[in-house]
Amino acid sequence: MCAWEIVTLDNLGILKSGRQVHKPEYDPSLFCEGSVPLIESQLIENDQLFVRNVRRYYNTFGVGQSTIFEADTVCITRTGNVAKTSIIKVPSCLSSRVHGLTPFVGVSDAIFIKYSFDFSKIKKLCQNIASANTETKVLTIDRLLKILFPNPPFELQQKIGKILSTYDLLIENYQRQIEEAKKQVVWKMIHTS
Repeated sequence: MCAWEIVTLDNLGILKSGRQVHKPEYDPSLFCEGSVPLIESQLIENDQLFVRNVRRYYNTFGVGQSTIFEADTVCITRTGNVAKTSIIKVPSCLSSRVHGLTPFVGVSDAIFIKYSFDFSKIKKLCQNIASANTETKVLTIDRLLKILFPNPPFELQQKIGKILSTYDLLIENYQRQIEEAKKQVVWKMIHTS
């Protein structure tokens, strides 16, 4: 039988906050002809497996005042609806309201970590610790590092992640098909009247 360890996130990967130095944060000069995705908390709050529907892309100036996170980084919301997670598929910048956990190669699996945040016990701990001593919920890195996460052997993490993600990807696919069918029905109603 394989042993599961209980560890903090800094044992699973590099945990950093997103960064937006320039003010105002959404100055058009940061985005004109941009190509590097800016991952905002709204993109993560729907808790999908992968970040989708990016609306803003940084240009060279935008990237220069931010930080690029690698593909397969787990994005974690830090304010508002805290501890919602999603994974980026391409190198991206994160807003200042999002943390990024880049898993250590061969130690932790991004998909498993994403689903670990969905465990009811961890979700509740994140909510409680984010509310501690503040009126608004803020999940700081210091607070995140107080929470213990499961760490089974890497191969088992990959197996668990693959099984769970298969279902999520099917659900997301069906949701997209439903949305497309709705659009077609509306189009037919408009154009056949």
